[in-house]
Amino acid sequence: MDIQAFIDERKELGLSQKELSNGICTQATLSKFENNGKIPSLKILIKLCNRLGLSLDSIIGVNDSSSKKVAKEMSQAEFNLIIQEYDDAWAIINKIDPDILNNDKNLLMQYYYLRGYLNVLDDGDLFDAVFDFNRILSELDTRGETIFTFLSFVGMGMVYAKQGDDSKSEYYFSKVFNNIYTMSIDDVSKIWRYINIIFYSAIYYSEKQDLETANALLNYGVKVCAENHVTYYIARIYAQLAMNENRVNGNNGKVQDYIDKALVFSEFNGNKKEIEVIKRWVKANNL
Repeated sequence: MDIQAFIDERKELGLSQKELSNGICTQATLSKFENNGKIPSLKILIKLCNRLGLSLDSIIGVNDSSSKKVAKEMSQAEFNLIIQEYDDAWAIINKIDPDILNNDKNLLMQYYYLRGYLNVLDDGDLFDAVFDFNRILSELDTRGETIFTFLSFVGMGMVYAKQGDDSKSEYYFSKVFNNIYTMSIDDVSKIWRYINIIFYSAIYYSEKQDLETANALLNYGVKVCAENHVTYYIARIYAQLAMNENRVNGNNGKVQDYIDKALVFSEFNGNKKEIEVIKRWVKANNL
């Protein structure tokens, strides 16, 4: 509660406590609020704010504006993660002090999920990644009620896959795989994260040579992207489908079709990193 902003506005308007409180509450009630931080009823607080010409949200949550700024920055970092601009994502994440997010559990979980993924995908510290995912699983979402739990399962699976621990990686990915079709996706950020889960689960199964499972997930990802008008992951999905098809059947029309689609969507989304990845793969495989 930004009580000082309230006091400053009262003084700026030249109102005494008695004048401001007149007809709304006792002067003692206002004095206890201003001097001792004893917050009056919401009804009284709204009337006092209205008399000062203040909006309620301008004094409730002194860090509200900074929280909104951090939320916007983390959304940009998440977008950078999707298009593989890891350096830009790190630049944002490294500037954020997680202590200022303690009053917003969702922002805090987003922060740890992003930092964990960046450590895994950008060859960072896997120990730090495990710490980040465990913050979500063991402290912030112990009942598994948010999509961040599933993102953390994927993250943990990727960590153990990098370490070559098949049993542990399979354990975490199977936890995701068993529940992926029942997750609700009711806003844009959840759609991004849902497709994230599908995509990295598919990558895992592709690398394990379980292409039947991988392709089922990738094709499901295409369907989710199409139904929700989200294009940012679809280029990477088509590129992986091309790689999987090439593993099984070699270069054919299907591979070329997937590559063409991947390049078109990468160009459309301005995803230069993905274009580079696709062109390197095409060259390496003499396609």
